Amino acid sequence: MIETVKNAWKIPELRKQLVFVPFAIVVFRFGHAIYVPFVDTASLATQFATISGGNLLGYFNTLSGGGLATASIFALSIYPYINSSIIIQLLQVAIPALERLAKDGGEEGKKKLQRITRYTTLALAIIMAFSYYLMLKSFGTVLTRTGTWSAIVIIASFVAGSMVVMWLGDQITEKGIGNGISIILLVGIVSSGFSALTSIIS
Repeated sequence: MIETVKNAWKIPELRKQLVFVPFAIVVFRFGHAIYVPFVDTASLATQFATISGGNLLGYFNTLSGGGLATASIFALSIYPYINSSIIIQLLQVAIPALERLAKDGGEEGKKKLQRITRYTTLALAIIMAFSYYLMLKSFGTVLTRTGTWSAIVIIASFVAGSMVVMWLGDQITEKGIGNGISIILLVGIVSSGFSALTSIIS
């Protein structure tokens, strides 16, 4: 194993790929340390501790690397992109034009499908960000400011973070090693587990 890594490190192209993946992971984790404005993160963490234990919300929080419980800009993580990919794949069965793009469109068809997937990701990110904002608002004491402007800032922050995570996943796939989406999901799960272990020990 060690010898394989040493040999890979000697190849310039592989060396760049090996370096790029940890760099992208650091950027991903750094985004989780940046919180959206107008949110009391301490109050939010308390709310999550009481409602998300063992349920679907807690599961999503784990996959997002704890971003939902802290309202970080990467709170939505890669979910919008994953969901849009599934939706477009299902629609290929129902819509002949999409099926033709996938089967007969060649490289150009794949690029068009990728663009459609990204636009769908943006739409889903807006919907999910708005839903998350409504949840934060329902907690009562979590938002330090309410109103149209603060809502726009919070929702836009979540949407922008989701698009950056999608871009990071694509960059890892193209310039790194492995599937970028899978790596981001793995990092989120591992970081959540590490945070939980640290809180138990302390």
